[in-house]
Amino acid sequence: MEKNSNTGISLSDHSTTISSAASFQDKTKSAFFVVLSFITISLNAQGIPVLRNIAKANQNNTRNYTGTPGKKYWQNRGDYTIAVDFNPSTGELQGKVTTLYTNNSPDTLKLLVVKLFPNFYKSNSMRNMVVDTEDLGKGIQISSISIEGTPYSQDKRKIRGTNMYLPNVTVLPGKTITVAMDYNYVLNKGSFVRTGTIDPESFFIAYFFPRIAVYDDVDGWDEHPYVGKEEFYNDYGNFSVAVTVPGNYQLWATGDLKNPDSVYEKHIIDKIGLAEKGDAIIDIITPLDIKNGNITLKNKTNTWKFEALNVTDFAFGLSSHYIWQARSVVVDDAGNRTRVDAVFNPDHTSYNKVANYTAKTIELISNHFPKIPFPYSHQTVFEGLDAMEYPMMVNMLPFEDHNELLELTTHEVFHSIFPFYVGTNETKYSFMDEGWATFTEFYLSPMIDSSVPLAYDISSVNNSAGTAEDMPVITPTPQLYGKARFSNKDLKPALAHLYLREWMGHDLFIKSVQGYIKNWAGKHPTPYDFFNNMESESGLDLKWFWKNWYFENNVPDLAIAKVQQLKKGYTIVISSPGTLAVPVHLVVHYSDGTQEMISRDISCWKTGNKEVAISLKTPKSIVSVDLGDAYDIDIENSNNHWKK
Repeated sequence: MEKNSNTGISLSDHSTTISSAASFQDKTKSAFFVVLSFITISLNAQGIPVLRNIAKANQNNTRNYTGTPGKKYWQNRGDYTIAVDFNPSTGELQGKVTTLYTNNSPDTLKLLVVKLFPNFYKSNSMRNMVVDTEDLGKGIQISSISIEGTPYSQDKRKIRGTNMYLPNVTVLPGKTITVAMDYNYVLNKGSFVRTGTIDPESFFIAYFFPRIAVYDDVDGWDEHPYVGKEEFYNDYGNFSVAVTVPGNYQLWATGDLKNPDSVYEKHIIDKIGLAEKGDAIIDIITPLDIKNGNITLKNKTNTWKFEALNVTDFAFGLSSHYIWQARSVVVDDAGNRTRVDAVFNPDHTSYNKVANYTAKTIELISNHFPKIPFPYSHQTVFEGLDAMEYPMMVNMLPFEDHNELLELTTHEVFHSIFPFYVGTNETKYSFMDEGWATFTEFYLSPMIDSSVPLAYDISSVNNSAGTAEDMPVITPTPQLYGKARFSNKDLKPALAHLYLREWMGHDLFIKSVQGYIKNWAGKHPTPYDFFNNMESESGLDLKWFWKNWYFENNVPDLAIAKVQQLKKGYTIVISSPGTLAVPVHLVVHYSDGTQEMISRDISCWKTGNKEVAISLKTPKSIVSVDLGDAYDIDIENSNNHWKK
């Protein structure tokens, strides 16, 4: 997640400073930093521009015209066994990772691409975010690599920023190989970008191990380097992780803790059990527990063992002085529950709302939108210095403003569905997950806490529309910079979902989104799969909408063109001086002091017409008309009001 223009707080995916002038390798540069180009191919008479690699995937039957995985769909897999020893005093992390990598593609792979995310803090790596000099260093140090038990010569490897290339490695179709690495690095003390030191005895650690990059049917190897702003794209896999830390620390992580008896005192285990069975908040770790030091077993070090199945990543947080509030939520008709956790510094009392906000978000995901059972055993919100999502984990600032706290808790928890349950490519098309999460900020948040006034700021779209920085939503995220970046990858797609829901109606919208989720759960959809699947599930022709909202660089501007009195009422004409389709929402004020709301959903512009005439039968006299509601974008408000 990046800066939300509604909060004005700079989070880890938002910065405008380029901190290095190093160049990418030619292949990466041509793939990601050229001007977006399309070839016009009619995909099943779809009428929207289609990239040639997407068309090829359809021709190869790995994807199809209905937006579902094709008969020959495949994706590769990495299963990880990780052992980590972390020293909070020095920040040094020593690890060993063993990867069982399965090549399900029809291609013979002749090299491996490995992601070294800690190299974001390497002194000579390229970054598009500011990092303090004191946090720069050697990056990740890999002391040994073996493939199928045979040592791999360090001289063969090639490291470029956060990518490592291992040539002369052959993986045949359908085969699995074992890759093992020993490594270490020093965690950043400052410059917290999704991971690092929170305070001297609290840490959130993510992207901490070498992992094999995604190789897919659309782009082949994902070679885009991690430079800060853009987020991630990972294969699914099983994780078995052991983390050794000093005995006075507690640890929370992706997956299920498999050895609670080896790390916790019995009274803590008992309270965890209570939280997992009931709706009430349980204070699992209290300030008194911290003072008495009776939380973990009194060993010099404890090793925490976690397992997570079929997830895209693993992250963990640890602290010697955080408290822990928890409860659980029923997520399906069978009575299965998800535990929700709020783990935080007790001095930050605003966090006392987080466990219930998280629980209510999960209830709404399961029962209202998208109305699918929440797919994970727990959701832990851990106080950090960011607002960022990870499988089953959220690292979030202790926002004092309740509006920010509510909206961003909702946003980050909803990321459990996109990009984790449905494995969208955050690096390349972040609108596929950020658009949905931002949509929930103004759609679900009022259902979670109606006492928090919702005054959502959509001005960033109006301010950036039609400027040089404004780009179509379909533009790959690494090509987005400047003031339109947040609008094009977060807010504009969120509003598109809102307008589409109004047009389709709640039930059909839910049905269509559910179909998309069920078809792509545990898989990697592209934007075209989303577009096609929504059409297939709804039975509606949405081509004009995708073109107008996602592929064209349009500007929103509606106006009240005319209010004409007739014998039995009025005709109100709404014109569209702009080019972006926006729904019509009118408030008509009568001379007797009453008012009437009139709406036309976004499909009223479907034929390309520039005016919409609304007939209003009424004996009353109209004195004024207002156009637009709180979520209708419009670059020119002066023509949105008519007065007699």
